[in-house]
Amino acid sequence: MKNCLIIIFALLSLSLSGQTFKAGLLAGLSGSQIEGDGYGGYNKLGFIAGGFTNVDLNEKWSSQFEIYFINKGSFKAAKPSKGIYNQFYLNMNYIEVPIAFRYKYNKFMFELGPYLAKFLSFKFKDEFGEREQPFVNYPIKSFDVGGFVGINYNITEKLIFNLRSKNSLIPFRDFQSFDQNIGILNKLFNNGWYHVDINLSLIHISEPTRPY
Repeated sequence: MKNCLIIIFALLSLSLSGQTFKAGLLAGLSGSQIEGDGYGGYNKLGFIAGGFTNVDLNEKWSSQFEIYFINKGSFKAAKPSKGIYNQFYLNMNYIEVPIAFRYKYNKFMFELGPYLAKFLSFKFKDEFGEREQPFVNYPIKSFDVGGFVGINYNITEKLIFNLRSKNSLIPFRDFQSFDQNIGILNKLFNNGWYHVDINLSLIHISEPTRPY
């Protein structure tokens, strides 16, 4: 995995040599769920904070490299008044690295690309309280690999609103899926848990850096 990342970054550096880069900060919210856990809905609220750098490839196309901290997971609240006592809360922390390829149209930019996320830690609670080692037999993988599509809107010259939909492409946990009839990947493969999340972010662009 490390060798692949080194090769990708080296090729990007060679191909973009001499270009003018823009950089800045991004922050926002993440609504997430897990395809395969038996629950539905983007009920798990998380936070996003990090930075980025981008470069124009031509008048219409650009690429953007990002790195940020993000919360993912799943949440299903108990509703005792309705006779529902089961609760499911899973908060997962990642450092995520997406590479976006963007097409500009007026004030909009449409984007798609892959992402790689390094798993850091998690917290799990059910109706009995917090549990320290709930996934011993089927542990969470060190990396989450997926893809995304999104749209950007230029609020001002330096402030951009981003809406992004993301999905794991391979399971982040190998486990018999509880909702194999829900979701394209589990319909096809039925082999684990996948992150599905929607991100809302504000992007602030700093002054461009000089070519190198």
